[in-house]
Amino acid sequence: MIDALSATVIGAALLAAVWLAVLAVRARAPRRGTLAVLAAVELLVLVQAVAAGVLLARGERPDGVATFVGYHLAALLTLPAGVAWSVTDRSRWSPVVLTVACLTVAVLTVRLQQIWATA
Repeated sequence: MIDALSATVIGAALLAAVWLAVLAVRARAPRRGTLAVLAAVELLVLVQAVAAGVLLARGERPDGVATFVGYHLAALLTLPAGVAWSVTDRSRWSPVVLTVACLTVAVLTVRLQQIWATA
């Protein structure tokens, strides 16, 4: 995996999580700007997945390829699921759901790095 890209994904997800936590504490719903930030984080996750796919196609593989692919799928689907939930439920809990989704993406990315390091 590309360490700089992974660090960027982790940093962006954590920054978004902090911002969403602030919104949650202030009991404010996420707005379009917040959703644009989440779209940027998702784009970074997608770029990371494509880069990992290229590395896998080249023959560079971690020990647990199925686990690695599963973690990537989870990372790709977590933010869209959180956004879908928060858009349909505009209560004070929608930023909390998005905060958890961003933290999950950061943790999944750390775990992807750990899996790749066993290669």
